[in-house]
Amino acid sequence: MSLAGACHCGRVTIELDRPPEYLNDCNCTLCVTRGGLWGYFRPDEVRIDGDTTAYRRRDLAETALALHFCGKCGSPTHWVALPEYVARHGGGDRMGVNMKLFARDALSGIECRFPDGLRWDESSECGVVRPSEIMP
Repeated sequence: MSLAGACHCGRVTIELDRPPEYLNDCNCTLCVTRGGLWGYFRPDEVRIDGDTTAYRRRDLAETALALHFCGKCGSPTHWVALPEYVARHGGGDRMGVNMKLFARDALSGIECRFPDGLRWDESSECGVVRPSEIMP
């Protein structure tokens, strides 16, 4: 089952080979201010058409990813691991897609997790804000 989504203005479209296994609704400052609801995929499972602009956080000791968004409407579309981060730590086989760009009913039945990214310091497992839910 493939899924199709788009940014607000429709200039960036995303096609997925499958639904995500779960969703993350993180409370870190980046996810809250940019409005992300993340599903995770191998890059070869995602097709993105349209031009995006990338943003790299500068408030962390080490930046791990580039957040892409539509340059016209500003909708966050996806994130990818930075090559320099992957070279040091691995993990380039996963990317995040903003599932808020897809029809709500396409997410029905998928587990939504609520990680506590705001208080996570990368020295231990990330806690949770509240128990997971199944999307209606």
